Amino acid sequence: MALYAVSITKETDWHGKREQFDNTYYYEGPNAAPTEDGLRQFVNKIVAEEKGIHGVSAFFVKARLWSAGGTKEQNETLLLDDLSGQGTQVGPLCFREAAILVEWECGRKNVKGKKVYLRKYLRTQNGPAGASDTQMHGIDKLQPTTQTRLRAYGNNVQTIEAPVGVNWQLISPSGRLPRFNNNAVCNDYVISREFRRN
Repeated sequence: MALYAVSITKETDWHGKREQFDNTYYYEGPNAAPTEDGLRQFVNKIVAEEKGIHGVSAFFVKARLWSAGGTKEQNETLLLDDLSGQGTQVGPLCFREAAILVEWECGRKNVKGKKVYLRKYLRTQNGPAGASDTQMHGIDKLQPTTQTRLRAYGNNVQTIEAPVGVNWQLISPSGRLPRFNNNAVCNDYVISREFRRN
């Protein structure tokens, strides 16, 4: 199996300008990369999952897929697509740098004896319909229906088949796999996660 990386870039209005942010996913995939159309099918499944959990204030900009198993000089971009559209959630606005944590237990412990997790911090920008302002600002727990939807996203991006017969397994950059399938967990509270700035 080969290592691949996929980055989905979004943007939102923040401090008088458009601020870009992204989520990067690493996957074990086929040794021989599929055709460009096959790679696009794979990336589009991740984009669809992200649009389902992000709000209407998150605008999708671009998707990039690259080989990730070598050095910077060896890795190469395999797909670079412009994206359009925005997320689908129409609930209350979050603080722009607020994030929802979805994580997968890797079945290992670090040198301090703590469990190791593969994590995704999702700046969704809006909560789902029915969520409260206090939930989306980290004061109250996220409602169970919100957590269920986010766990579903986590389980759906953990293993992907696209195109038919080609399987992709979510993995950490260092090679740690989630311990079980369908074991994504959503944190109870929204947390703060600053935008990375160059």
